Amino acid sequence: MQTKFKVLVVDDDPLNLNILEEIIGDIYEMASVNSGEAALEILPRFCPDLILLDIMMPGIDGYEVCRHIRDNERYKFTKIILVSGKALIAERLKGYEVGADDYVTKPFVAEEMEAKIRVFLRLKHTEEMDQIKTELLMLFSHETRTPLNGIISMSEFLQNDSSLNEKTRDHIRIITDSGYRLLDFVEKASTLCNLKYNSKLSTQKESIAIHLKSALTIVKYNLENLNKKVSLDLNIKNDAELACDWNLVMKALQFIFDNAVKYSPDNGVISIGLDTDHSCCYVCITDQGEGIPPDWINRIFDEFAIRDILHHNKGLGLSLAITRHIMELHGGEISVTSEPGQGAAFTLTFPLEANNI
Repeated sequence: MQTKFKVLVVDDDPLNLNILEEIIGDIYEMASVNSGEAALEILPRFCPDLILLDIMMPGIDGYEVCRHIRDNERYKFTKIILVSGKALIAERLKGYEVGADDYVTKPFVAEEMEAKIRVFLRLKHTEEMDQIKTELLMLFSHETRTPLNGIISMSEFLQNDSSLNEKTRDHIRIITDSGYRLLDFVEKASTLCNLKYNSKLSTQKESIAIHLKSALTIVKYNLENLNKKVSLDLNIKNDAELACDWNLVMKALQFIFDNAVKYSPDNGVISIGLDTDHSCCYVCITDQGEGIPPDWINRIFDEFAIRDILHHNKGLGLSLAITRHIMELHGGEISVTSEPGQGAAFTLTFPLEANNI
């Protein structure tokens, strides 16, 4: 049986407690207290997901209770809705200043109150899951990098051991390749975590065309190593001087190019266009691959987006999510257009006005 969300109601008016009991008592696990002191006392035992907190109470008022709760890291995801008969803007602002998530005035509409509770509980769950994912990624990245480097270095050493037969060296090559794939995932996971929790950019104003050409030099080198016959067609209509964190932008370009190379057929062409208008700079990278199914095109920039996880063998869906975060940090965006069987066109859009400061 699914565990119910917990809702704590704090109000010194028995009538209000009875009303809220009728509204949500059958939906959520509910506890009620009639003072701020009692709320702080029951808090560690009940551990509510959401608190409906009356402001005007004898003793510790709702503002002070809210402030105490927000000072405790344990309750950082707990949602707090202040409930009051006062509708002044100043009262609302004070509530938000002490850490409330929302402010509802009495008398409230039952359906609206239940809807607000449902929305904030869903938000709390989403925030907690996102935190868990990120912490697991950070832990995984930290704990696996050193042993992976050991596995890769030793397997590469064994590959060069002439006393081993070719079949054995083939098996060792599989170990090496698998190690590099896992290390690539670790590096991308670490990058994604850093982007989400450290948004500081080291910007410098430079020509995007120069960096685009540098990225293409790397692509050509990778194509030679892969022994893949793919042509690159660069068309620069207009260059632009952009203030960017170029280390991050180069990562974004490299990820899109890697994606285009991965899905391009032999003898295919990857077209790269650079252009500007009065407000934006556009980098468009188009491949001739199999394209993206219409039902999937709106999800490919999500973290860990994998369409068929049982038959997935081309990476773990982090590259495009990282690129999206990089573009958003620069005030831009990434978009894609595609038709099945006719390739995909990824466009990186950089705003020009942000670069005129």
